[in-house]
Amino acid sequence: MTITQLFIIKPEKYVEGLIKILKEVTKNKNLIYITTNRPYSHLIKMLKEHKIQTDKIFFIDCISKHVGIEEKAANCIIVESPQNLTAIGIAINESAKHISGKKSLLVDSLSALLLYNDAETIGKFSNFLINKMRSYEIDVSMIVLESDVNKDVIQKIESFADEVKKVGD
Repeated sequence: MTITQLFIIKPEKYVEGLIKILKEVTKNKNLIYITTNRPYSHLIKMLKEHKIQTDKIFFIDCISKHVGIEEKAANCIIVESPQNLTAIGIAINESAKHISGKKSLLVDSLSALLLYNDAETIGKFSNFLINKMRSYEIDVSMIVLESDVNKDVIQKIESFADEVKKVGD
């Protein structure tokens, strides 16, 4: 049985909340990590500083190329831009096929995706993603900033989730 979680984080507690979430979602699972707001190289440094093992994490970096950073790593797919939801979907499918064992997917973050895409598109993408991952038996965790919780699209996404958790209070 898969589970879909929506994590709500206060902007000022973002890194602290992210680390807490990562420790939870990587327990006994391989992780597909979609980053839309931090380049892969920055994320790796941050995770190592917080003693989070990265050997069981596969990254889909949606921001490096968009901001002009050239990244290459064996455990990372670089996507052109956070606006290219089709490429993100393809990267998720590819990574899901190549990672064995129990898997979890983390979307960091819906708030960042909303900067690059309209709300209706993000709502449809989230619904598609959650249902696709359920068919693959992959748990889904999505992060949203507390400041975005009252947006209609986030309230719709909350209805797709099995659990909604506030982190870092």
